[in-house]
Amino acid sequence: MLIEANRCLGCSICMRACKDEYIGNAYPGYSAAQPAPDRWFGPSEWPNQASFLTLNIQHGQNWMEYSIVERGTFPNVTAQFVYMPCMQCQAAPCLAAAEDNAVTQRKDGIVLIDPVASYDQHQIADACPYDRIYWNSGAEIPQKCTFCAQLVDQGLNPKCVDACPVSVITFGDISNPSSTISQKIVSLKAVPLHPEYGTKPAVYYAGLI
Repeated sequence: MLIEANRCLGCSICMRACKDEYIGNAYPGYSAAQPAPDRWFGPSEWPNQASFLTLNIQHGQNWMEYSIVERGTFPNVTAQFVYMPCMQCQAAPCLAAAEDNAVTQRKDGIVLIDPVASYDQHQIADACPYDRIYWNSGAEIPQKCTFCAQLVDQGLNPKCVDACPVSVITFGDISNPSSTISQKIVSLKAVPLHPEYGTKPAVYYAGLI
């Protein structure tokens, strides 16, 4: 996956699309349902529509998460939204920490957590240096972004890719140097986040400030 951070509007539509795909929806063989937030913020708790969307998106699990990176000093300040799914690491710490084959890596590189075998394995969530694995306290399992593997296996894109209104996210085969994503990674000089972790992420970023 390639994320062009310099083109991101910060609209959070990718996060909403992810929640729409997974909250209450289990995909056997891929993932258990993402739990709904403990509570939703109602109209009386937000002063405007933007606040309502922000409060409800950020509450609960966010398999596509973001941080705001700020640079400069007032009045010359730049801010950038950096969205982070699971990094689908080639050398995934969660895979190394798992027992009973609870975490597997497919031939295409997608890392999946088995919702049955991972029961009570807190160490899987604790192992991620990017903090991209959530603990579902109700089901007692770790959960994360799956790159929408259930859609990929149908020849479709992950939900966040198609939901982005300005095509910030590109998905494809980075092992193929002729693929669109590989060519864009080279031309945009894209890099992974925190390569010093040594996990060999499969998510690249272009235009980071």
